[in-house]
Amino acid sequence: MRYRIVDNIWDELKLYTGEGNYLLISDENIYSLYKGNIEELLKGKDNIYLIKPGEKNKNLGEIGKIYDQLIAKDIDRDGLILSLGGGMVGDMAGFAASTYKRGINYVQVPTSLLAQVDSGIGGKTGIDHGGLKNVVGAFHFPLETLIDIRFIKTLQERDIRSGLGEVIKYGIIEDYDFFNYLKENIEKILKKDKDILTFIIKRSVEIKSLIVEEDKLDMDLRQKLNFGHTIGHSIESFFNYEKYYHGEAVILGMLIETYIAYRKGLIDYKYYDEIRETLIDLVEAYDFSEGEVNTLLQIMKNDKKNRDGKIAFILPTDRGEVEIFFDVEETLIKEAIFHFNKE
Repeated sequence: MRYRIVDNIWDELKLYTGEGNYLLISDENIYSLYKGNIEELLKGKDNIYLIKPGEKNKNLGEIGKIYDQLIAKDIDRDGLILSLGGGMVGDMAGFAASTYKRGINYVQVPTSLLAQVDSGIGGKTGIDHGGLKNVVGAFHFPLETLIDIRFIKTLQERDIRSGLGEVIKYGIIEDYDFFNYLKENIEKILKKDKDILTFIIKRSVEIKSLIVEEDKLDMDLRQKLNFGHTIGHSIESFFNYEKYYHGEAVILGMLIETYIAYRKGLIDYKYYDEIRETLIDLVEAYDFSEGEVNTLLQIMKNDKKNRDGKIAFILPTDRGEVEIFFDVEETLIKEAIFHFNKE
């Protein structure tokens, strides 16, 4: 895996657009923000495909339209896709690259905090189908991921909070000192302090890269990156990807799954409360009814991490440590979800 933090993304991208054998994939929001830069990069060519923003557009129908554009532009197997956008754009561009003509190269240019620290790193691509998150996908590693921290300047606070969920996750699963640093600097992060943002992005990418290098195909160690995602993905899917951003759903998932770890005796109350206090104000909880919780459980039973019909949970076991468990009782899952209805 190759990633670089760069000073001027537009100069870097010019290195990939000279031959014309490429398709730039972005979304309408990014295009409106950086139209001048993008048009200068394209130099009058229309080698661009714009996706409507929103997770609900991450589907097979939209992928088909990308294939149509690749064919119309005569992109051959030596060509590449340039992905310019957040996690949704990166997932789709990567999946299109993994399948078009049995695989072509692509470059990730993540523009959100969440994409820069998580989805833009690691080679996972995918689309949603049948109400399930990333249920269709492939491992396809980009030529490189180019990170320009200046993109963060345009983000709303909600986007920062969403990305911060994935950043805090790295501290919980791997580096307790990093977790403490984040606790102490949340307000500065939300105010987009450049030096702090640069540090947390670098450290997050380092942690994820080390894990992925050891387990590129998500068979063992890499699964620890899914802390918060069993519950989080079910919440996203339940609301049809419209109520919560991905990072917000993961924050709720981490809160609920940390409570499960505490109730199972895996961590003490002090550590549980430390995690809860760090996360609780980053997202607004939702009061799930009994029937809605049953629906969440049904969604969890279709999670791709599951084994032998048992729901997989990544749970904290100590400071900076997690393990995978397949023995969480449904009654405890329900209790944990209802517990945060009352927070």
